[in-house]
Amino acid sequence: MIKMNPILSIGLPEISEEVIEKLTESCEAQISDFVVKKIPAKSIESMFVSCTLEFENGQLDLDVQIELSQAFDSGHSLDDLLQEATDFGVEWLENQLTEMKDQ
Repeated sequence: MIKMNPILSIGLPEISEEVIEKLTESCEAQISDFVVKKIPAKSIESMFVSCTLEFENGQLDLDVQIELSQAFDSGHSLDDLLQEATDFGVEWLENQLTEMKDQ
């Protein structure tokens, strides 16, 4: 099952490639942790989380993709879980960016 998120645009001052890379890695880790907290880890057959951040013209575009398959049904709706995880990742990134703006 694959869940894709529409691209989120947030206006920001210039951000280095290094910062973008760190935000991307952290966002992927946060989403992965969120999923593992919601369903039993032993039920996860495979999971792939990808956050893509592109900074252009003062705008940072975010795209989140999550692929998740389970070895057995854990009683959770995967569609709902993937949407919650995507929303969590977007909110987490927005909070990080807000903190960066306030500094």
